[in-house]
Amino acid sequence: MNYNRLNNNLISVIKEAQLKLGYESHPIGVNYTEPSLCHLLCCEKGEVEHKLADFCRESSDVFGKITFAKREGGYRLTVPQKGVDYVHSILCGNEFLAVLINAVQMPGCTIETVLDIFHRFSDNVHFEEVANGEFDYLVYFEDEGIDDFWYCFHDDELQLEYHRFIKEDYLDFDF
Repeated sequence: MNYNRLNNNLISVIKEAQLKLGYESHPIGVNYTEPSLCHLLCCEKGEVEHKLADFCRESSDVFGKITFAKREGGYRLTVPQKGVDYVHSILCGNEFLAVLINAVQMPGCTIETVLDIFHRFSDNVHFEEVANGEFDYLVYFEDEGIDDFWYCFHDDELQLEYHRFIKEDYLDFDF
């Protein structure tokens, strides 16, 4: 079975945490809703635990022994120190996520700054004003492989905030 989507998503979520909070060499827990896992594992609800067990086995060379536990509405994956250290070892300061987080954390960051960053990495950027009560803007790469998340930004006049979703989750939420 091909678990690349969950593998890449897990790496990206850990990278995001390390970029925002700093790196510490210890296990980290990552929560997923069951629908998200169904999308990432290309399976139905009843297959999630079996697929997660396979993923944990198949990824142990890179991450170490990932464990998972059912939680209300989803699962918590606990990545051991080996996996956290691995993600830190491949973290690059000039990759898209690092550049974006660095910019958004700076006072005065605007949606124009964010769009400039997206356009540094691709000419094919989707941008729309959504103003749905949750977010003001939706931005994502139309090219695959740069960053597969859909970024939702809210400008609260003090700071630009973002949340990111896999495409299917964004569509499921029906913002």
